[in-house]
Amino acid sequence: MESLPEVFRKITAFLNKEQYDYLLIGGIAVGALGDPRMTQDIDFCLFVSKAQIKNLLKKAKDEGFGFQEKEVSSRIRETGTFQIRCGSYHIDFLIASTDFEKTALRRRQRLKVYGTEAYFPTAEDMILFKIVPARHIDLADIEGIVARKGAELDREYLLDWAQ
Repeated sequence: MESLPEVFRKITAFLNKEQYDYLLIGGIAVGALGDPRMTQDIDFCLFVSKAQIKNLLKKAKDEGFGFQEKEVSSRIRETGTFQIRCGSYHIDFLIASTDFEKTALRRRQRLKVYGTEAYFPTAEDMILFKIVPARHIDLADIEGIVARKGAELDREYLLDWAQ
């Protein structure tokens, strides 16, 4: 059975090799930017057109990732999200669609996690990604990022986008 670091390396290697634009936005990103915490999945904001998704899924299946095609198609139509699996882990994708997400992509940074380089949002953009769902865990994640990066944060940028 593959570990979370192995799955992380596999999915980021796939996305990098295929040259898909993405940002890590879940617990792994929070650990790189704020306080590390346990997570059992990998979350991405993915920059693809709906026309590109079919090709991405075919390539993902060829690389050994699993998914239910009808479920993926339905979730994309209904929510703009989809999920694939690698062993016992799931990988969640949010298909980028907002100006904020496009701005976050332009501001992205390349960080090394689990021995591999991947694209992450800036601390400010990670905070903004977390404000939207505003679950208890998201608010705790924001607190951890502010505690770690507080003095460095661009407060004007945060306020502009938060409004």
